[in-house]
Formats: sequence, structure tokens, C-alpha cells
Amino acid sequence: MSSSAFSSNIISFQDAVKNYGARKTIGPVNLDVKKGEVLGFLGPNGSGKTTCIRMMLGLIRPSSGKVLVNGLDPISNHVNSLRNVAYSPELPNIQTFLTPSELLSLVLHELHFKSSKQAEVRRVLELVGLLEYADTKVGKLSKGMVQRLSVAQALIGSPEVLILDEPMIGLDPAGSSHFRELFREFSKDNKGTVFMSSHMMSEVESICTSVALIHSGTILFQGSIDDVIRRALNYTAIIVESSPLSESTLLKIRGLEGISEVRREEANYGNTITEVIAKSGADNDLRSKLSELIVGSGAKLFTIKRADNLLERAYIEALRGKSGGKKEEKQIESH
Repeated sequence: MSSSAFSSNIISFQDAVKNYGARKTIGPVNLDVKKGEVLGFLGPNGSGKTTCIRMMLGLIRPSSGKVLVNGLDPISNHVNSLRNVAYSPELPNIQTFLTPSELLSLVLHELHFKSSKQAEVRRVLELVGLLEYADTKVGKLSKGMVQRLSVAQALIGSPEVLILDEPMIGLDPAGSSHFRELFREFSKDNKGTVFMSSHMMSEVESICTSVALIHSGTILFQGSIDDVIRRALNYTAIIVESSPLSESTLLKIRGLEGISEVRREEANYGNTITEVIAKSGADNDLRSKLSELIVGSGAKLFTIKRADNLLERAYIEALRGKSGGKKEEKQIESH
């Protein structure tokens, strides 16, 4: 496959607007998702996320502008545009009298699947951790199991594009961890594209390669997670876990160039968690300097890493309008 194929847009919103009358207007939305990209689609309730997904799936028509999937209009060319696209809804409404095996066999029938249906059903049920419940009625499954089944019906038949609306809802920690690896594997080596709407910032930060934030029907920013954090926050945070640090060591940390704030709190087993706030872009160099300083002080260094919740902080700051939260669209180019 040529390199140009990997850079083509699988999903493209071009000044797409959906007018609901005087009550509400979504758009204009401009957003591109490339092949192999795992995009986290963020935004508060009522911001337009569901409307955008419905336009992608050809369920509603834009009032103006275009939405293209695989280069085609999902309204006028529904079958061809969505041929390799699968969807998992936020609140799946699955017939309770079916079993997972029956549901997935029915989906394969509708897809005109040519290979062994039984083998494919078994493969996908095992993939989502439902193999032992293959013949259990959906009505007897827990909420988390129904969510797994919703993702299973999206994965059946090996699609190339997944559109996921809150795929982690109802999952326990083990299930969430399993799905993170599942989605990473799906997109590995640019093989699959994922468009994931979610409110769970930690999941988005750990799974996605890029994010887009929509607010009041307008895209505030789009780009790689690192670029979005840098643009919206203008700072980064480094988390250090160590044995207790002396006041003189903390004073030296505060004196390092690029450090703007140091916060400390006690952790388990008498260890200390220290959060170091630094100017954006300085974190890589500072981690090395912090390690040398702490070890040189005689303290034991257990972990040093960038804070896990920076995307959530950037999201909140953008919505507050302090950096990226103005109503005009701000695109951050991914490299």
C-alpha cells in the first residue's frame, strides 16, 4: 500500500452544520481523522458529540457543509461509505432474548460473511472476554458484559474503522485494561482507525494518539495529545515518588530553571509524592536533573514520570477559556 493511502482522511467534516432551529445549532465542524489514527472526541454533555457521530453514520443529514467517510457521503452512498465501518453505541439496546452467540451470528449474516461464522463468533467472544457466556441470554448479563458485547458486535467481521461512543462505561478495572490493549492492537501499524467519544480523560490519554475538543458545537482544538496539553496548559507536571526529601533538597528543586511550583504529600509506607510543576517543554530535561539531584541527596528514588492527568487539566482549562477555550476554532497540527 502506498504511503499516500496511510495519510488519507478516513473521516472528514467540512464546515458541517446541523441546525436544530432556534433551540440549537451544531457547527460549523471541521475535523479530519486519518487512517491508523486513534482519536479521542471530547466535550461536555450537549456539546455536539452525538450529533457528529450520527452525521458520520448517515443517520442524520447536515443542514449545510459535508461529512465524508471513506471519501463518500454516508447519506447518498450509505453502503459503500460505511462498508468497513463498525459502531458501538453508548447505551446498547440489544434484544434480551438473544445470546451473544446468536447476536453475533445474526450480524455476520447481515454482513454476508463468507468464512466460518462459528469460528469468527468464537474469535470475537474470546477477544472481548465473553466466551464462557456465549450461550447466556443477554437479559441475564451484567451491564459490563453487555458493554463488552456491544464492542464485540462492532469488531465482528474485522472492520477497518471503529466508531465508539463511551466504550468503557460499566467496565470494571480489569475490563478497561483489557479494552485498552484491544484498541491499541486494533490500530497497530496503522491497520485500524478508531474514533472514540469519551468523558474518561485517563482512558483517552492512555489509548488515543490525538484528541479533538468540541464545545457548544464548535471544535476548540485538534491535535496530538502532547501538542494539545502544551497549547492549553503551557506547563507540565512531573510526579516523583521517593523516600522523604529534606527541606534543603526541596529548596534545590525549587531553584532549578523552569520550575514554577513544588507540591509534596505523604504516600504509603512513609514515602513522599512530590509534584513538580514545570514550564511546558522542560519536562524531559528536568526529569534527568531531578533524578540526579534526589539520588545525590541520599534519598531513594522509586519513580519519576509525567503526571497522568495532564489531558484532564488541559480539558478543564480549555473549557474555562483561559487558553484554548475561546469560541473561534483553534487547530493544532499533528506531526
